Amino acid sequence: MRAVECRRRMLVAQVAVLGMFACNRRPAILGLVYRPPSPSVIDVVREDLARWPGGAPAELRGPSSYLGTHAEREVDGAAQLSALPGIVAVVGHEDSRSTLLAAAVYHEARIPLVVPTATSRAIGAVSPWIFPLAPNDSQEGAFIAEFATRGLGAHAIALLYDNDEYGRGLRDGVRAALAAAGTPLRAEASIGAVCEPGGGSDASLALIAPRRNPPDIVVIASRPRDAACIVHQLGTRLPGLRFIAGDAVEIRDSVLAAMGPAVDSTYFVAFWHPGLTDERSATFTSAYRRLVGTAPTPGAAMQYDAIMLVMQALHEVGPRPKAIQAYLTQLGKSRPAYQGVTGPITFGAERHRPLYMLRVRQGATTAVPVP
Repeated sequence: MRAVECRRRMLVAQVAVLGMFACNRRPAILGLVYRPPSPSVIDVVREDLARWPGGAPAELRGPSSYLGTHAEREVDGAAQLSALPGIVAVVGHEDSRSTLLAAAVYHEARIPLVVPTATSRAIGAVSPWIFPLAPNDSQEGAFIAEFATRGLGAHAIALLYDNDEYGRGLRDGVRAALAAAGTPLRAEASIGAVCEPGGGSDASLALIAPRRNPPDIVVIASRPRDAACIVHQLGTRLPGLRFIAGDAVEIRDSVLAAMGPAVDSTYFVAFWHPGLTDERSATFTSAYRRLVGTAPTPGAAMQYDAIMLVMQALHEVGPRPKAIQAYLTQLGKSRPAYQGVTGPITFGAERHRPLYMLRVRQGATTAVPVP
């Protein structure tokens, strides 16, 4: 009897200790480097996670503040998130430069970082803890070159680019693909102060697109503001000139208005678009329109996929950063690809993500067939 009673007391004590650990267990945290104001894609994520058995497997949390210059802010935000008790992974950063600046922080902390939209090919090789979701600039460059030469029949192509990791990377991707196809770039130049007051825009643009013997197409590897300015200025200078804008230029009313009439001659590279009719895209677009009030952008769809992918990893392998890193690495290999809104998701040098070429005519966005 004494032995039975002793075992009973030991069992009660063990249950009590396990209960204490369960009560004190810290919640898992998924860090978001940049969080758009509500309503946004985060509201779509929260609504979907509320339907999961047990709810969301992690809290969403961003840095408390940002300090210093651009570089210091990116590193500071990464350091804040990496130091949070319970952090299991991070989604961000906004672009290639930000990601590369902060990559060393996540690598040292052994925290997986899933990057929704940055395209620099360097990101995929900088650390085994960094997972870029978007096609890299080599893949996008080949896509642009193929469309320009075979889809539009261009023989003379010029390029303007931002002098940063994004712009130079896309420039190199387009340049290499055109050279391989036997149609080298006719001209290229950094945007610099083209669209700044007193920046000498006429001289700069004349070098890229002279009135005599102009190019067939100008490729623009820049952010929306500069791209819209360049399309407007060159479209006024050379009516009928065609443009291809890289993925950073998402189709928004403000961008289209700033481009002016030349918007009809502009093509936009995108990772996804709300006109897709597959079940995942249609469901996401419907929920986004209902909660946010506008059509989702490709960036919003990529952010959604990045967050839900990490949540699925948490659900399957638990809240250990190393387990999540292994899960992401195994996608498309020992694990099936994750089926996201933007298509099947895997990581590694051999991965290929969808790319689309869009055009806006009479206010409607359509996908242009690509050879």
